[in-house]
Amino acid sequence: MSVSQFAWKDELQGKALYANEQFIGVIEPYAHDQIRVDDEVKETEDGVFCWIRSFYGLASIHDVQLTMEFIVPQPMTYGMIPSVSYNGNPWGPGQDIKGFTLEGEPWTFAYHRVAVSGGTYSENMNWSVALFAQEGFEGSCALIPSDNETIHRLVLPEIETPQVYIMRDRYSAPYTSRLSLEAGEKVTIVAYLVFTPVHKPRQAWRRMLDIAWKQHNYRHQPRFSSETIWKWGIEYAKESLWTADDEFCGFSMGLWWENDHWSQHDRHEIGWCGQNASLANALLYDYLRSGTQSSLERGLMALDSWATHAPLPNGLFRCHLARSGTSEAQREEVQDGCNLGASAHYFFEAYQLSQRCGIERPNYQQIALDICDFFVAHQFEDGNLGRAWSGDGVCVATDGTTGCFLIQALLDAYQIANHADYLRTAERAFHFYMLGLLNDGFTAAGALDTHCIDKESSMPLLRSGLTLYELTADPQYLKWAEHAAYYLSTWQWHHTVHYPEGVVLQELDYDTFGGTSVSTQHHHQDPYGLSYVPGLLKLAELTGNDIWKQRALALWANGMIGVSDGALTVMGKIRPVGGQDEGFYHTRWGRNPSEVSQWLVAWPTAFRLEILRNITDWSLLD
Repeated sequence: MSVSQFAWKDELQGKALYANEQFIGVIEPYAHDQIRVDDEVKETEDGVFCWIRSFYGLASIHDVQLTMEFIVPQPMTYGMIPSVSYNGNPWGPGQDIKGFTLEGEPWTFAYHRVAVSGGTYSENMNWSVALFAQEGFEGSCALIPSDNETIHRLVLPEIETPQVYIMRDRYSAPYTSRLSLEAGEKVTIVAYLVFTPVHKPRQAWRRMLDIAWKQHNYRHQPRFSSETIWKWGIEYAKESLWTADDEFCGFSMGLWWENDHWSQHDRHEIGWCGQNASLANALLYDYLRSGTQSSLERGLMALDSWATHAPLPNGLFRCHLARSGTSEAQREEVQDGCNLGASAHYFFEAYQLSQRCGIERPNYQQIALDICDFFVAHQFEDGNLGRAWSGDGVCVATDGTTGCFLIQALLDAYQIANHADYLRTAERAFHFYMLGLLNDGFTAAGALDTHCIDKESSMPLLRSGLTLYELTADPQYLKWAEHAAYYLSTWQWHHTVHYPEGVVLQELDYDTFGGTSVSTQHHHQDPYGLSYVPGLLKLAELTGNDIWKQRALALWANGMIGVSDGALTVMGKIRPVGGQDEGFYHTRWGRNPSEVSQWLVAWPTAFRLEILRNITDWSLLD
């Protein structure tokens, strides 16, 4: 049996931890003259400690606050509260929560707002420290840095102070609750402390995520079979989202409730929210599976409409079209990297699928190559591909990570045309955006309705990193892809939040475990993590680490909650087959916490269909 490098010593300031005689930090004693406290700390594996604190009432006490604090006697160089704060959210102009304190008072967050229950993480030049609560904890957490020390705190009962973040630039009064302790009553909090040497900055939090994930004992229980999800998805695309007139055919961005019925949104988008190209490809694939002629016809009609109206003379592509097929003038013809990357990638796929259907559409491939050629010619010296471009080919924004959505399309082009310029451009871009994640500890600006740190902007780093590894056999790409997956995992829930009777999420039997939230500005879960399920499955295969398969299956199961069978009624409204909300308000965020968005957007359906047309063995998901 190996001897632990860690040792706890009882000192005047509390129970202190040393690693090979180096002082790491101290458990702060809890002081209350009417409460007795017992601490038990036991090492479960190297550097991981289960900390059990029991509070005993010596008299009847009301309005008491129970805390657990670990104090690091050094300033932190990077801190994280998973899905809520990435080093205090220094990036972007959004009105998300900035810093870890407000006018000297620490931001304190409910356990259900944080992807790891009560989870806080900090690192300094030598060590990282993570504190999180065992699942079932119904309190709050705070991370409190200063010039001399860093405090990790768990609090019971649940509070959110100094304000409650509601949405975007809206805050409300603090949320407080009361806890009473009777004489002889015992309250126990179980938490975990994780200590990891900092060999590489802004990476050691990966261990906290692995430990937290293993606490849940996940069992894969998807609510519907893959075959059912395919059938409902195709029906939703063809019957609810399909729109056509004399000039344009395609898919509405989604359905919203208007005048007592579900009404189509009048915008079309090639990627991101609208997913027109991916949905069209799903219909081509449906024809290959079933021989359904209407699927072939509508898939081609949608692709042909975009191919007619959207390409620009310089190789760029209009990302949004109005119902008539014309561009949306109010958007001033700005094309973003997310949609441009989707345009090229899906038109490459459309060309291949149409050939399999016995249809020749060489213009599909040419559209994709033209987009890639534009970025080969316009890449910046540092590798940046730009966040947004005007229709006449002028880059209007370079910040954020959105340009990395183009990398996979460039790699597609390389595999099709075998031109070294495509691979070289993709590699330079990948290095630029990956170094941003490594240096900053976050990515940003991929969720196009916000301008902040988020989840979506890093998804292409996982996918393109895996493709680069397969193309070059350079193991560094696999390591980087795995790091992107770990960053994505900071947005994935490691615990189940339970909801009271009578709220919408309880009626849907919504399980937060495995789901992901959107950004530091949008604190709600959505199924967008479906987009990288194939990447996680590939990562599990290449690394032999089964946790990636578990995370992928949990995303898949979470991502089908609330998909309508045609009889599902939510908030008094019956929903069409295949319809699903964009947002699940799992925490105290949005206009009505514990409810849903009532925005039946196109992309969840598109992502599920994309997963299924790219996985041969559907039983893997069932």
